[in-house]
Amino acid sequence: MALIESFVKFLPILYLLITAGLIWELFIRKNPKNLIRPAVIIVLALEVIKAGLLVFGTYYLWSHNAVSKLLLPPHQKISYFISYVSYRFVLPFLFALGAALLFFFFAKIINRFFKERLFYADEPLFIFYGIIITGHPLWIFYIFLAVIAAILLYFSGLIFKKLKFGELFSLYYLWLVIAFLVLLFNKVILQIPLLHSLKF
Repeated sequence: MALIESFVKFLPILYLLITAGLIWELFIRKNPKNLIRPAVIIVLALEVIKAGLLVFGTYYLWSHNAVSKLLLPPHQKISYFISYVSYRFVLPFLFALGAALLFFFFAKIINRFFKERLFYADEPLFIFYGIIITGHPLWIFYIFLAVIAAILLYFSGLIFKKLKFGELFSLYYLWLVIAFLVLLFNKVILQIPLLHSLKF
């Protein structure tokens, strides 16, 4: 179980390193397209592995404890254990995945409506990636922060005459940066009462 705990604790650090690499590609080499898809696949695979390991580790701990083993078959139906681990470990991932898919396809659809002028081609994947690595419920703060950034950039663009009223602009260079910052300060952000209450 110690190995599983170490793996779970290491994942946010790994995600920060991967995101830092993507940001480097975005700002320095100007070519993150070749890396964002593999990064998405890697973090999805790691999240599935994490959930699986936590389920296995919980069963192992319960089965080796004199009290908690009474909550497992043959003392209890397996449905109790499944309900518990689903709520603790599976649902947070599914919520984040569902939100990531929703925003990914929403970005695709709205971009088509605006004739591909609202998002860059790989930008919906940035959003998807950001939601997955921040997870539930941090993805809510991630999207909220992106909206706030968009509003501030838009009005500052109008004030300094960099944008015309009604002109479209993109957060292409901010999605990964915002995700990095949310992940970096996740413990502080999770102290926000609303977000804390949404944790499983």
